[in-house]
Amino acid sequence: MTEKELWLWYAILIEQKNGVTNNSFKNTEQIEHLYKSDIERLTKIYGYTEKEAKLIEKSKDKAAIDKYIYIMKEKDIKLVTLEDDKYPLRLRYYRDSPGFLFYRGSLPREYLPTVGMVGARACSNYGRNMAKSVGRELSSNNIQIISGLARGIDTYSLIGGVEGGTPTYAVLGCGVDICYPSENIELYEDILNGGGGVISEYLPGARPIPWHFPLRNRIISGLSDQIAVIEAREKSGSLITVEYGLEQGKDIWAVPGRVGDTLSSGCNRLLKSGAGVLTSGYDILCELQGRMKDISLLKKKNEDSLDTIDEREVKVYAAIESYPVNINTIMERTQIEYTDLIEILLKLQLDGIVEEVGKNFYVRNSK
Repeated sequence: MTEKELWLWYAILIEQKNGVTNNSFKNTEQIEHLYKSDIERLTKIYGYTEKEAKLIEKSKDKAAIDKYIYIMKEKDIKLVTLEDDKYPLRLRYYRDSPGFLFYRGSLPREYLPTVGMVGARACSNYGRNMAKSVGRELSSNNIQIISGLARGIDTYSLIGGVEGGTPTYAVLGCGVDICYPSENIELYEDILNGGGGVISEYLPGARPIPWHFPLRNRIISGLSDQIAVIEAREKSGSLITVEYGLEQGKDIWAVPGRVGDTLSSGCNRLLKSGAGVLTSGYDILCELQGRMKDISLLKKKNEDSLDTIDEREVKVYAAIESYPVNINTIMERTQIEYTDLIEILLKLQLDGIVEEVGKNFYVRNSK
């Protein structure tokens, strides 16, 4: 079997309602060993019950794999795995990052900042207006908006992102070929037509099951540099994204609301706990100004389009943080050979984008 077929088989196995396994394998070799294991090996080495081992054996149906290959070709759905260069660098290094993603359109650009915007489904008019306004302001300043396409704050954040003109992204709790909720189909198409994408760890055709949605929040936070909570109740599901974001070291922002307003109680609690006060997109723009300067410097060499920037420079830039990162870590993240990496780092230093702050330690230049 090809690598793509093995990963598809693994995705099918995960999707089975019996819950035999989860999205924890990170490379093709692990999956191939699982696929080639007989029932005895599955029980003795992997620790599956005999019933689970039989289900795994039964799942080795080439016709099912071929069916999904056909569907993906027909609907222009792509599969990216942790072993692919295109797998998002922001998401790659977290403990619970998915081994693979399906997507339509594009994946977030590594060189552009991203802001995850979340909040209540049953939001107020104030929340809708704030979500749309912040999303539009950030997007109009080359910042990618990422949200979940749910009703309410997600929807209006993405509308603002699309209107701002920078590619915008929706992470779904179902297959990427399913628009849920269905009334957002126009927004779904606008995201794709605007150069953005829809992303999911679930197979094409997978239905929107309730337990899918909390899990997809780790992808939203993982793909984001900053997380903005627009309007949320005390026990809002959107706060799950915040929890993931805090584990991942992301900055959290919250829009303040009236004291006693239940729709803003979650945001007000976040503010009391130290979240940044978000009154407009400008607040986040100020926080990201160093990185926005880096983007301008990258762009000056390619005035026609950011997408024409040297891909290896983008990959190296994305692998460097605002804190010192060792060259060995950069090499591991980018998979670029040492001699080539040194040359790229020198170019980025000459352009004022990267600074060497110690022997073989690099940071993004925020001066």
